[in-house]
Order: sequence, then structure tokens, then C-alpha cells
Amino acid sequence: MDETQVWSRIRTALPNVPAPVPTWLPASVDRSKVGLRTLVADPSDPRYEVVYSGAAGAQIIIALGPYAREVPSGWSGMGTRVRGVGVALTFSGVLWTDRTATAPRVVRWEEGRYVMRIESDRFTGDDLLHVAWYLDQSGKPPPAYPYTRNKVGACTKAGATLEETVRLLLSSSGRGDRDAVLDCYAMDAIAASGPSSVGNWAGLPTTSNVKIVSAEEIAGRVELMTSWTFASDPGGAWGPAPTRFFTLGPEDGRWRIYDIGSIGLGHNP
Repeated sequence: MDETQVWSRIRTALPNVPAPVPTWLPASVDRSKVGLRTLVADPSDPRYEVVYSGAAGAQIIIALGPYAREVPSGWSGMGTRVRGVGVALTFSGVLWTDRTATAPRVVRWEEGRYVMRIESDRFTGDDLLHVAWYLDQSGKPPPAYPYTRNKVGACTKAGATLEETVRLLLSSSGRGDRDAVLDCYAMDAIAASGPSSVGNWAGLPTTSNVKIVSAEEIAGRVELMTSWTFASDPGGAWGPAPTRFFTLGPEDGRWRIYDIGSIGLGHNP
């Protein structure tokens, strides 16, 4: 069936369960020929499996239904957030030595009592993350830490580059304006840790010598390796001249920060 027909059928049969449509898929996927492998309209145990097919038999499955939380022995993985909740990308360890191997990759998360997953044994972990990060946001769970933006444009400018978002975040350090800092961050990041935690940049020392060291596209987002100097040592894990990896993506037509780490994400096979 056509993709629109598939998701319309699911939403009609299961009106109260998450059914996020992918807004991005690999170019080889044919959206006009989508399979509905499973559809169970039992309110106590709803299930569906949507199959997207690409070149040479490669498939991406988007599903709702029971799936084990435990990661099999010998697998690797990483944690991130999708639709405001924590998720895990896991994959067979054989892919570290043979990235072209036919081996499982799974993005798994939970929305309330519903277990969701995106899986493939041919498309890469980066491909699955890209699909997951760009799912339709309608019907997603309410945030653990609700927040309403008060200063849109204080950090993210319409039409500005992602580098400008990072520079504006660092320039806001030490100014005490938490809402201006929070404009730098995507709502997913704020919902995960809370506005008080994310907004603590406002209380750090002022910064100088900001340098964008490198930029790398990973799964539809961009990771900026950035260094700078604090006016004084803030203590903790920062150090006086830190280097951090900022992961940015689009939100409401602006580049916002989804994550900050002391090491880079790297590509997932």
C-alpha cells in the first residue's frame, strides 16, 4: 500500500496508541510500496509492524508491540532521546569488524505502556537513528519537565547557522539569564533533564577564545567539536579550558542543541 494508506489504517484501528510517521527515510526506500505485516487491534495488547523496503531487499521496520529490553550478549549500543523519551540503539557486535554484514540493529523505546522499535539488518545504525530522530512528533508523551519558552530568538536566530547557536550559548555564560540559555536547547533536551539543570550555563563564568574545531554530520544532526576558555575555573568536570561536542538539529526552523558530551558520538554501523 501507499505509506499514507498504511498509517491511516493503523490510526483508525488503534486511535489511542502512538503511531509516529517517519519524516525522513533513506533515498532507496519506496514510500509508495509499504507493507503492513501486523495489525492487532486488541486494546490490551495492540500491535503493528510497518515494513519499508529499499534496494536489494533491505528493509526498515517500524513497530509497536512486545520486544525484550535486555540487550543480547556481544551487542553494543548507545543511548539517546526520541520523541522526548530515552531510547537505546543496539546492534550486533559483529558490525564493528564487518560494517556491511547482514546483522540486526534496533532502536527501542517506551511511550507509557507501549514498546516501540525501529529495526533493520541491512540499513546502518546511523540510518535508524536518523529515522528515529525525525519521526513525527504528534501524540508524543507529555514532558517530564514542562517548560514554555520565554525568549525565542535570544540564542537561536531564524536563518542563522548552527555555529551561531553554539557561540551564542557560550556568550550567554555568566549572564544569569536562564531563559536565554534555554532558547539554545531543543525541547527534548530540556524535557530530559529539566530547565533548572539545562539552564545552569547562565551561572557559569564568562567565556572567551571560542573555537569551532570541527563539524561532522551524524544521522541527520551535526556534531560541533568546540573549545573555549572560562574567565575562572568553574570546578567540577569542566576545567578552565574545556572541549565539548555539541549535537545540533533543526527544531521549529532553528538550529538547537540536543546533546553535549565530552566525547564525540561517532558513527554507528
